[in-house]
Amino acid sequence: AEEADRLELSLDLLESHALDPDLAGWDGLGFVVQAYGKRCPFVIDWIIDLAQRAGRRIMVRLVKGAYWDAEIKRAQVDGLPDFPVYTRKVHTDVAYIACAKKLLAAKAHVFPQFATHNAQSLATIYQLAGPDFAIGDYEFQCLHGMGEPLYDEVVGSNKLDRPCRIYAPVGTHETLLAYLVRRLLENGANSSFVNRIANPEVSIAELVTDPVEVVTAMDAPGSKHPIIALPRDLYGARVNSAGIDLSDETALAALGDALRESAAIGWLAQPASGEGKSRPVANPADALDIVGTVVEMDEAAAARAVDTAVAAAESWAAVPVAERAACLDRAADLIDSRMQLLMGLIMREAGKSAPNAIAEVREAVDFLRYYAQQARATLGAAHAPLGPVTCISPWNFPLAIFIGQVAAALVTGNPVLAKPAEETPLIAAQGIALLHAAGVPADVVQLVPGDGQIGAALVGAAGTQGVMFTGSTEVARIIQRQLATRLASDGTPIPFIAETGGQNAMIVDSSALAEQVVADVIASAFDSAGQRCSALRVLCLQEDVADRILSMLRGALHELSIGRTDRLSTDIGPVISADAQININSHIEKMRRMGRRVEQIELAGETG
Repeated sequence: AEEADRLELSLDLLESHALDPDLAGWDGLGFVVQAYGKRCPFVIDWIIDLAQRAGRRIMVRLVKGAYWDAEIKRAQVDGLPDFPVYTRKVHTDVAYIACAKKLLAAKAHVFPQFATHNAQSLATIYQLAGPDFAIGDYEFQCLHGMGEPLYDEVVGSNKLDRPCRIYAPVGTHETLLAYLVRRLLENGANSSFVNRIANPEVSIAELVTDPVEVVTAMDAPGSKHPIIALPRDLYGARVNSAGIDLSDETALAALGDALRESAAIGWLAQPASGEGKSRPVANPADALDIVGTVVEMDEAAAARAVDTAVAAAESWAAVPVAERAACLDRAADLIDSRMQLLMGLIMREAGKSAPNAIAEVREAVDFLRYYAQQARATLGAAHAPLGPVTCISPWNFPLAIFIGQVAAALVTGNPVLAKPAEETPLIAAQGIALLHAAGVPADVVQLVPGDGQIGAALVGAAGTQGVMFTGSTEVARIIQRQLATRLASDGTPIPFIAETGGQNAMIVDSSALAEQVVADVIASAFDSAGQRCSALRVLCLQEDVADRILSMLRGALHELSIGRTDRLSTDIGPVISADAQININSHIEKMRRMGRRVEQIELAGETG
């Protein structure tokens, strides 16, 4: 695998094989390194050291890299601190030469294999290697059918007299298509030497320009490309949320420490008054793992919370938009700084995997910064807040949607009554606590934990002037009917913003790449145990490709790991409750009674 996030795994595999006594004396072991990767020189140093430790000569194939656009996109999407690859092609060209020098200097321990279709790079390596040459010192490589005019000038005693290995992919059309398309995209790029040499508008002098001279002539040598934004700068003035690179062992070690710290905390969710009935909150993957305690309000306490919000409405509406937005920005920074602790809570209380927990915290941070930015840009002096807004959020996004609703209502000048899902009050309580720490007054945003009756009481309260809800369509209709019986204080209908579920379908025809279909189906249908309103429910396949895709899908399904989310190897965690499990099992039995095939995989570890 050439992707940057699989590098350390690949190196572990190489080391295991190189040190395997059963492979002693065999020099057929090789590894590919990508010059566009910033770690490439250090990887080469490590491989040379490994070869010395193993007492064998390792083949090292040096390429420039074929996944540049994917690496840039992944870093931006995942919120990484920087890119794993260079953003300027000329820097890759310089790195290729620097890495070639390392390999040529260690020919006793590695067999350098230079894969390039760039004449300038090839000529530079030829000069660096010098005139003395023996078969086995090094070789060039080219893809079958590509770069042949270049290597016609290399191979043969009347040419440069250096060997060139021609490599060609072998397989069926279906298995080779993705590889061949990637090669076409790589060599068809505007910056590709193969493309540029065929362009009559590009001079020979420009083609053979020394990349070191190009870099040296820059105003800021080594600087990144000016129009490729770093992940944190992806949205301009609004700072993008930061993620965690789960392929980085150092990051994983820090995350492990934080998760252990999070697990030792006795988490508590309670209203400001502290009054109510307490109950334990358990890990949905293990009923014996008590995550914390929630103190739930009764209807009388909820009514008093509404009165408090009504009393706070005028003063909060008078706070300038800039200050309300600043509170959201500060809350975003606080949540970001506590990401790993909050992840630990989300993983235990909501049963989310580590990648999903990262995404959950990041989305909450992005919501806060987005609504702050939008408020500054769009809210003028004429804006009139509604008054107290009740926000009822779901358990499947217990921090992100919870914070998103609350942030939108707060920044527009409304006091908020925040009713979290019964299953996930602890993470919601942390969100409210951080909003308070960011400067939002305690009477302006109140946590109102409780069951569905408390939600109904908040919606029906005369002081509630707006409702935001994410959940089932059935409950949304109940709220809609309830609000339809009264008007707001200004005589207008009570505003109601609802996001509900549905049946999501994917339609696949014969032109789709089967491997991509399977990857997308797995991600959409089973990520977060399928507990999303956006999850795939119905897959429609064109008949002549259905059998092949279903076969691949079954195979991919059995590669997934179901288990506790405190294990990084877990792909799918638990469903949120025993009731949810009963509903799923009932549907499975219904399908079997109807004669449908049901594909299931085994649990990976112990559950409760």
